[in-house]
Amino acid sequence: MRQILKRKEWPPEMSEAFATAMDACPGPLSSFALGLQNGDDLFPAFSGLSHEIDLLEQALTRHRKDDDIHGWVQTMLGAKWLQEEHFMNPDAGADAKATQRQLYEATSWNDLEAPAAVLALHTQLHLLATLDLEFCAAYLSNIEATPIFACLMPRMHPKIGFVNGKSPVLRDAFHYPYRRLLDATACMRVMRESPDRKWPTKVPSAGAMKRWLELAGCYHLAGNLSKWRSGYLFTAGDFEAVWEAWFSFLATGDRPPSPLPMMYAAAVFTTFFVKGSRAGRDLEFIIPDPSIYQHWWDVQRSALTRGSRPLRFGTEKWPPSLM
Repeated sequence: MRQILKRKEWPPEMSEAFATAMDACPGPLSSFALGLQNGDDLFPAFSGLSHEIDLLEQALTRHRKDDDIHGWVQTMLGAKWLQEEHFMNPDAGADAKATQRQLYEATSWNDLEAPAAVLALHTQLHLLATLDLEFCAAYLSNIEATPIFACLMPRMHPKIGFVNGKSPVLRDAFHYPYRRLLDATACMRVMRESPDRKWPTKVPSAGAMKRWLELAGCYHLAGNLSKWRSGYLFTAGDFEAVWEAWFSFLATGDRPPSPLPMMYAAAVFTTFFVKGSRAGRDLEFIIPDPSIYQHWWDVQRSALTRGSRPLRFGTEKWPPSLM
């Protein structure tokens, strides 16, 4: 980390303070949360929750290594920051008590797989909703409070519908999280290029996105664009490179920082809702119920607007083309 910061030409005192803070993080998630902010304190609630998750994960790992099922269950149920919503199973339509009962009655690690999956899903949605709100307030401060990350959830092509039991066959029937991230990024590019900073009424075409990359001389990125949009692996490095190319029409000092929290959200949604791979011919595309994420966003908005550092938002609408 110190070498990376040196290459970025951070002042030595800032570099040392940041590296020391990174060393003090209890685990990878809290370290990631710190790195996401480049040394600033933009997302305090996200960082705090990441810290709690790291500590819980470490405690659960110790119980797993000791083959201590009872200790694992008691540690999970005793985590004070977990809420009733964390235990509700959306797939089974079960309330929190059903999941808690599964935990109490578990006699093997296999018995814990189903309730653990429920808790993992809700913990990630809780974490994403927290970052979503703080990201919107810090990065898109002119936008009214909006669940921004919801525009990155996978969906079917909006034109797909059934008439007399039939549906049109569309090549891009599945809109993957990374495709939706690229769509959102392209809209940000058009907005920044607009003299009056207006959002586009529709998402730019894939052809326009490719031309921006070619104009920037990034032919390798342009050649991979269609693959990324159709579900192939898209890394944080790829995202940074595309962002820099798309905003190269601005002077270096005028370019906005890349919205890495959106990349993180797209990666999480991909992990949860896109299974298998094209190469393995076992790709599974899951359409989640948006209301589950909306619920966590509502819960966290209420909590963060009443907290010690209440969030402030703007009044502009998030573009309908991205909803």
